[in-house]
Amino acid sequence: MVVGLMIVIGGAIFFYATKNSQKKFEPEIKIIQEQVPVEFDPIRSYITDCVNSVGAEGLRLIGEQGGYISFTDKSLNKDAFLISSNPTESDAVSFAGDSDLKVPYWWYLKSKNDCNGECQFASKRPDLRHTDNSIEKQLERHVDLKFKECVNNFQPFIEQGYRVIERGKIRTDVTIASEDISILVEYPITVENPNARTEMSQFVANIPVNLDKIYELATKLTNLQLKYHFIEKHVLNMIVAFSGVDKEKLPPMSDMRFNFGSSINWQKTDVKNRITGLLSSYVPLFQVDGTYNYERNILDTELKQRLYDSSIIPVANSSFESLAASFTYLDFWSPYFDLNCKGEVCKPSSANGLLPIIGLQTYRFAYDLSFPVLVEIQDPLAFNGQGYNFNFFLEGNIRDNNYMEGNFTPLEIASESERSQLCDLKASGNVTIFIVDAGAKKPISDAQILYSVTGESCFIGTTDENGALKEQFPIGIGGFVGIAKDGYIGKSAEFDPKINEEASLSVELQPIYAKTLVVKKKNIVKTIQGWQFDNNAVDLNEKESSTISITRIGDENEMEFSSEANYIGQQKENTEIEIAPGKYSADANLILNDRIIIPERKKKVKTGIFSSEDIIIPKVDFGEGSAPGYETFPAGGLQLNFTVSPEDLQNNNKIVLYVINMDLAEVPESQRVIEDLDQMGKVEEYSDIYQLALQPTFEK
Repeated sequence: MVVGLMIVIGGAIFFYATKNSQKKFEPEIKIIQEQVPVEFDPIRSYITDCVNSVGAEGLRLIGEQGGYISFTDKSLNKDAFLISSNPTESDAVSFAGDSDLKVPYWWYLKSKNDCNGECQFASKRPDLRHTDNSIEKQLERHVDLKFKECVNNFQPFIEQGYRVIERGKIRTDVTIASEDISILVEYPITVENPNARTEMSQFVANIPVNLDKIYELATKLTNLQLKYHFIEKHVLNMIVAFSGVDKEKLPPMSDMRFNFGSSINWQKTDVKNRITGLLSSYVPLFQVDGTYNYERNILDTELKQRLYDSSIIPVANSSFESLAASFTYLDFWSPYFDLNCKGEVCKPSSANGLLPIIGLQTYRFAYDLSFPVLVEIQDPLAFNGQGYNFNFFLEGNIRDNNYMEGNFTPLEIASESERSQLCDLKASGNVTIFIVDAGAKKPISDAQILYSVTGESCFIGTTDENGALKEQFPIGIGGFVGIAKDGYIGKSAEFDPKINEEASLSVELQPIYAKTLVVKKKNIVKTIQGWQFDNNAVDLNEKESSTISITRIGDENEMEFSSEANYIGQQKENTEIEIAPGKYSADANLILNDRIIIPERKKKVKTGIFSSEDIIIPKVDFGEGSAPGYETFPAGGLQLNFTVSPEDLQNNNKIVLYVINMDLAEVPESQRVIEDLDQMGKVEEYSDIYQLALQPTFEK
């Protein structure tokens, strides 16, 4: 009975071990349990070491080269690459001029830098598993190619009297698991020595690299870039922070000054060099929240803190605390750069005359910029503490002071469902969340629900067609439920679920509407009595345009929301602006594309108690130095707070905004005087005085 019991137990253990070892490699090659005489163990270990060595070599290449074994050997990598010395006109970046290392873009502008209107974006991110050119398949081909070179015809054992006979071709199967990588090489051989003979066919190496998690983080960062443009937004903040009407700063995107004497100007080449230097200094500030090298520092100035915080990249619903992420721009990666200057000299549109009197100078510079950013993900625990690095590039693309939009199709992450430690603490009773459209009072389906406690977030789920989600929540010290849904203002609500206690929470989200925008002007006209406000609304003419920016003043539990639109007078196509119910602050300008001249005139000034003399006030020309058709005059604008009700948006399709126009263009040129320019600085004052007359209206 004892012997029989031992046989049953031993058989069960063998069956369990065999089943588990096979399951790991299904549905591909199954491991065969091979019994090998002890004297042949050195050969088995020798072959297994080659599997491990060649596999590790391939993994290192994959990490260095963004998921690719080779860029030249088509038997290893079947994807085509265009690689040039210009990093922004290439599918991959040559790390340095004399280096063979090339790293692909996982998101970049595929079109030429000077593309206009039909610009295409692309990704060279390889799949992780299953497809013919996936990382798994590339590694299999690499091992197939390099394996026999490593074995070296078993030369050390031939000298000892062994004989090795191959019985079939080499076949490799790579499985990227959740925590490591298994490489199984099927290599049927017969091994003989003077005293014995045996057969072997399968050799397995497990390499401790969590490539699945690394790939997941790399894909998340790529998706965040192509959806939210965090690289471009950070660089735009940097340009604004370091620009100004100062020779030592960058040319400002928009500024207007009354200055004595000559204007400030810049050399375009110097501006490019400064931008390159700033990229080298500020791209490395990027940090990924949740990684082990993340640390938020408190800086000594508001400007530094704002720039620093804009470089923090939130990665929700996952914890990557075992990985580090870093970002790099090196100044020998030449960027694409252009600035709307006339030749090499960048200077404002100036209204200065011949004499050093007060003149208006308009600074309006448009930056075009493309540049590569190296992203490096490090796993210091991989390879049993030796560490592992994975590199890839993302490209920043700015045109006319805005990030370039590409079609957002999220790259799929081939990994297990993401979890955080917070998610493991779900112990509350069933909690029912109801999400409702605040305007239509209808349920909102597919709203994403997150729960956040002390900086960590757990994804709970999405609402069903009834706007409801019934789920358990983590318990602890209380936190916030966050609700997000495209087309709505996101919101958070304080919530403290209790252990084994059922609860419910109802939240209303304000919908975002796309409405037709119409901009009209209300004139400040010059009369005998002086400049006066005319409450009659007038359409913009074909030479006028207005840029409108509205920012929603939400409560502390609502996400920030702002919207912009550019309206051109007498345009044929409708302009739309996104808007939701709530309080807003509006900031607008009104630009007249025409030449405004204030003529030269004599003016009598007192030189003493009983004496005076005539002086010449020179002509002021706002179009001086501008090419024909490109003259601009800042005719007015708007700075106003207003409120939009749900009924305004539900019952109407059009919103009309009113801007103030200092109607100097309608004053005959001979009657214009330099004092008229005082009106240009009164947009805020007039917006406040006539705020009731300037409130937006809604139309069907």
